[in-house]
Amino acid sequence: MRRSRTFLALALVAGLAIAGCGNDNKDSDDNGGDPTRTPTPVVPTVTPTPGDPTETPTGPSPTMTPNGGPTDTPCAEGSNQLTVVSTAGSNLDTGWTGIAHDNETPAEVSVTVEANCTNGGADCTVDGSALVGELFGAPLPLSSGGVPVCVLNIFNEAISGDFDCAEGCGTSDILLESQVFLVQDIAKPCPICSGDDTPNDGVKNGTCDSGTTPGAACDVGAVDPNFGETSLDCLPTGSSVGELEIALSPTTTGTVSVDSSIDCLSPFFDPGACYCPGQIQPNGCTDGVCTNNQCASGPIDGLCENAAFRSCRVDQGTADCEDLFPGSGNCTAKPRPCFTSNISATGECAVPNSGNPGTLVAFFCIPSTRAAAINTTAGLPGPGLVQLKGMATVTQ
Repeated sequence: MRRSRTFLALALVAGLAIAGCGNDNKDSDDNGGDPTRTPTPVVPTVTPTPGDPTETPTGPSPTMTPNGGPTDTPCAEGSNQLTVVSTAGSNLDTGWTGIAHDNETPAEVSVTVEANCTNGGADCTVDGSALVGELFGAPLPLSSGGVPVCVLNIFNEAISGDFDCAEGCGTSDILLESQVFLVQDIAKPCPICSGDDTPNDGVKNGTCDSGTTPGAACDVGAVDPNFGETSLDCLPTGSSVGELEIALSPTTTGTVSVDSSIDCLSPFFDPGACYCPGQIQPNGCTDGVCTNNQCASGPIDGLCENAAFRSCRVDQGTADCEDLFPGSGNCTAKPRPCFTSNISATGECAVPNSGNPGTLVAFFCIPSTRAAAINTTAGLPGPGLVQLKGMATVTQ
């Protein structure tokens, strides 16, 4: 058993990932995937807790930096149920263009696994085998650059990992299939479950407003800050434009740090400037230079201040925002986000049952979809980074 003391990320990251958004809602049937080749993947170093063995995972993976040592633990010796529920304030960046960066992801997404613990309940292994083939959480709404998508995430393999219950630290490996549905309404990517005040309580007090079962009873499974309440009882209509294999391996509250090392498909960039196989270029900056995760040379994007999924003309004030969509505020100028030649983020441990949220981080590569709009605007294939806040509880 690995003894790395970097917090169990579980599947909070799972669905958060995975589709960027395009700028042409009519391209859902296009075979818009970018051409791909398979260069030698990054083989990073992994630095676990002092005294632990060094691991060499396959594919782009991070350096993991641990925290602390065990004290008291809320886990019991033997079998425990470990539940993680997402809270507000998470961030998701997908693709190389920067258009689908800075998405705040839903709260109230819940996942439960078994934690088998030794050493008085301090050292635990995670068993998520019961989740294989199940949907992770409610449908995930994403909308950037003028194209909305609704994403369904399915566990392809059992979640596995180690968990330090005394400190709330650990690491896990998660493999998902993310099914991407390209839809029409940029303000409502997924069907809404209306009228249910208590998420994930098993009581269907809400009603699906659309989707495959309009009018059906529903239990809210996630609360998105921009798009409202979604539910496993309210699924999107139509056909998926991509079944993407997403490897969140590892997911951790330590530090992920990955250097670009793969040649871009475009010949105009330095060797090793990209992160993922098939990635065209490293960023969407006007001069190709990303500084402090922003394109200093442009482009500058106009976004409604209270509805960043709506683009607007910066010099028109409220004309494209508040005047048309009450509550969306003024049009604000925002430098285009970007990934530098190193993608890094640091998580935070949180002791279960303490009432304190932890932060979970993971780097991953995103394949292309079958919709040219999504691939072009988000920049797929391309890298992704999630930084997620969540609360952990343990029951025996």
